[in-house]
Amino acid sequence: MNNIVVTRWEDLRGLVDGAKKHRDAVERYLSTHAGVLYYGDSWFSTPLYPNLARQSAAAIDGLRMIVGKPGAQAADLLAPAAVARLADRVRNNPFDVVCISAGGNDVLSDRLKAGFRPWMESSQPHIDAKQAFDRILDQGFFQRLVDRYDRCLVEFAKINRGERWLRVVGHTYAPPQRIGVAGDLTIDNIGLIAILKDDVGPWLYGPMKRVLPDVAEARKFARLLLVDGFRDLVMKPMAQKHQGFFSYADLSGVDLVDDRAWYDEIHPTAGGFAKLSPTLNACIRGSVPADKRGSVG
Repeated sequence: MNNIVVTRWEDLRGLVDGAKKHRDAVERYLSTHAGVLYYGDSWFSTPLYPNLARQSAAAIDGLRMIVGKPGAQAADLLAPAAVARLADRVRNNPFDVVCISAGGNDVLSDRLKAGFRPWMESSQPHIDAKQAFDRILDQGFFQRLVDRYDRCLVEFAKINRGERWLRVVGHTYAPPQRIGVAGDLTIDNIGLIAILKDDVGPWLYGPMKRVLPDVAEARKFARLLLVDGFRDLVMKPMAQKHQGFFSYADLSGVDLVDDRAWYDEIHPTAGGFAKLSPTLNACIRGSVPADKRGSVG
């Protein structure tokens, strides 16, 4: 089991179900090895190269499953019906930790354009990063994320009763560096899937170049929006409210200032994700039962 990363629920059933002898062997194995489910957007689910979930899972000796959708928003991933379905599956499978990656996409691309519609529809004076961020605050973006995470955590907390151990782990984002840079989706570097991809960014500076005066100010805005704002206004209050049940890996301090650590505007390269994964795994290690922590590298 330690060499298998599952990406389909059908494959998971084949792995953990079966004859009693097999189920007993799985139960013995998972008594000392972690069961981790990764659920989320492209930081967990992009198929293009080893993402954060793949890098994290590679260092864990246990049951690892990765599900989600590249480009997905928290509005979809953490919608009540989606959370209820996922919680039902978690309830019936031997996971100790659910890792969630969601929220970064909710205020990019078309959603960002909608928030700055006056600038999209006609020429308006440029504003600075702080003014732009304050506009996002006034529109309630972070409160909507808090509400979605909160409903999700309340649903998962219902599973964490009696002798059942379950914890939830989130993560912040590393400060983006390659502002305004689109993804280099070519056949040479990612294969034939490049033909099927039509949205390569930039998802932040594309809209905001009509709002902010230059790339330097856009980088400040990206930091306020995706790093400081998401950490301080979503992750921190959720960790405080659900203390002991929800925790998060703070990736904001990991050194990814080299442009070569970034694939495009908001996605690190495989090497960049490799630098982030130890921080995520430290949070996972602290979230699994004590007798399973040795299986999380």
